[in-house]
Amino acid sequence: MRLWCLTCLFIGILFSAMPAWAKLDVAFFNPGAEADSFWGDVDKLMWVASAKLDINLQIIHSDRNHFKMISQLDSLLKSQQSLPNQVILVNEKQSALKMLQMLYHHPIYVQLILNNISVAEREMLLQDPHWQTYLLPAIMPDNYAIGAETAKALLTGLDVKKAKVLLISGDKSTPASVLRTQGANDYFFMQPNVTVTQTVYGQWSEDVAYGQALTLLTRYPDLKLIWTASDRMAMGVIKALKEKGLNPGRDVLVSSVNTSAEILRLRQEQQLSVLGGGHFLAGALGLVQLQHYQATGQYYPYDKVQLFSVLEPSSDFYRMLVARDWSAIFQSQILDKLPPQ
Repeated sequence: MRLWCLTCLFIGILFSAMPAWAKLDVAFFNPGAEADSFWGDVDKLMWVASAKLDINLQIIHSDRNHFKMISQLDSLLKSQQSLPNQVILVNEKQSALKMLQMLYHHPIYVQLILNNISVAEREMLLQDPHWQTYLLPAIMPDNYAIGAETAKALLTGLDVKKAKVLLISGDKSTPASVLRTQGANDYFFMQPNVTVTQTVYGQWSEDVAYGQALTLLTRYPDLKLIWTASDRMAMGVIKALKEKGLNPGRDVLVSSVNTSAEILRLRQEQQLSVLGGGHFLAGALGLVQLQHYQATGQYYPYDKVQLFSVLEPSSDFYRMLVARDWSAIFQSQILDKLPPQ
């Protein structure tokens, strides 16, 4: 065992001595699909960033199947091709610990984005000399805060004294879903004029949320607010409201998170009352951080990069999102917000 630890340490020293000018090879295990409204946007901005930073980027999609994602990593590690020197993971449905275990014998730096392992899990891993070298800081938007902020903004638009609210979360296990929903629920719980009727799980699906909304609008005919954790689910809710003869944005206020083209349009038309977003920046920011880490051994402080905010249609950022101007977004929302190298 001691010989093995010394061998790992020696390999780590050799790898960490890679010249700062060496080109990065990065593999990103994207838990979604290329056509997904959110995960596709993560891809697009990362491709722009990789071109500008001269990084070799490979994106591997698992189509919302975390078992497939684990299998894809296994195939990559067993392949005859040269391995990447950096891997970006997302803790989709608590899959990251298994993937980290698979990466343990390899001199590959690992960065987590968007969904993290727990503080206790990270502390446990960092007791190991291997992970002290190869497990890099995570890039995490504040899902709890955006849940609370979108809930607050949704309530601000209310024109009655008391209201019932329905929460449509993503799933019960993904950290982003849990924290986002907890933030909204905690905020509503503290408001004396709001009653949370129910929290359901739409599985990030427009069709599932549509069916849930049809049922629950019948169960709660006096519902005034519907908070959703993602754009696709909000679209399903808006469809259900219209089928019930209700006017979204007037009879029932709806909020959501994410910045797909369709949800941006619905917000501009005021069918959606509140929209949070920006966390798709995390992948491109991760590439910037990996390159800076290779050159300096440190991460940039990135407190000025807004990975989440409530988005207003009148803002410059919103107009860039509508135009899908990824190059301008990368420059203005990431590069211009970081300290000079």
